[in-house]
Amino acid sequence: MRARSLPARWRPLAGVLPLAAVVWRLGPDELLAASTGMSLVLLLLATLLATVPPLCYAWRWQRLLAVADAPVSLPEAVRVTVASSAANYLVPAFGWAPAKVLATRRWLGIGVRRTLPTLVVEQALDLGALLGLAVVGLAGSPLERLRSASAPLVRPLPLLALGFTVAFVLLALVLSFSERARRWGRDRGVVGLRAVRDFARDPAVWLATLGRWGAELALVALLVEGAGARLGWRDLCVLLSAPSLVGLLSPIPGGLGVREAAGVLLARWAGWDPVTIGAALAWQRIVALAGLGLVGLASDMVRRGRT
Repeated sequence: MRARSLPARWRPLAGVLPLAAVVWRLGPDELLAASTGMSLVLLLLATLLATVPPLCYAWRWQRLLAVADAPVSLPEAVRVTVASSAANYLVPAFGWAPAKVLATRRWLGIGVRRTLPTLVVEQALDLGALLGLAVVGLAGSPLERLRSASAPLVRPLPLLALGFTVAFVLLALVLSFSERARRWGRDRGVVGLRAVRDFARDPAVWLATLGRWGAELALVALLVEGAGARLGWRDLCVLLSAPSLVGLLSPIPGGLGVREAAGVLLARWAGWDPVTIGAALAWQRIVALAGLGLVGLASDMVRRGRT
């Protein structure tokens, strides 16, 4: 008899369970006190800051589509980005990609051959940014315990980042100098392969990536400070990147619960206060969703005003 998969409506529960176990282990009262101790002004500022990542995400995708000869307006790019990000909480890991492809095809009339390669570039950029943050944070962390324990993990990370870079450079060279490769891509409509070669020429792609992860780092720093923890900037890089990588590779929709639980376990392992870190990560999730909703509402108002 064929095994039944977990129904879609129950998938988020698989991520909530480890988070509930961590909350029970830390103590619900202590975690609630740390969470409710946040300043309202700080949370409002954090929510405004949380609107920057989805805007940068949409802007970068708009530029990549332009390179792929599929120009769209920024409000339309924001619309698809918000929809796919919201859908990510309903489907397993990387589910945002098919959701984005479907939304792009239905709303913008752009086919998968132009859209999918841009999503691959996006994922590679974000994965490279997280790996870079992890390398910088772990390699320069003042916590000897963290450095020694993470040494087996840190050593291959620069090699992975270098491997991604070399792969893109080699592919760019092949596409640039091989007439057969250009003709093969043109005949099959794989115009996105050209984006792999050309996106580095567009500074907006790099500025948008830097803006997204810079805002994410600033958001974590703001919430950690508001929760009462005192971490250096290298430790903040680790706190942002390590749980994000765990959530990214987790099959749980949106990494819900898994990312927060990983952050709390990391805090206990690194000697930080896990209660304050847990409160900061919980608010990070909440304000990120609030910021995404604000961006979606604003772009919808702009789009309707133009019609």
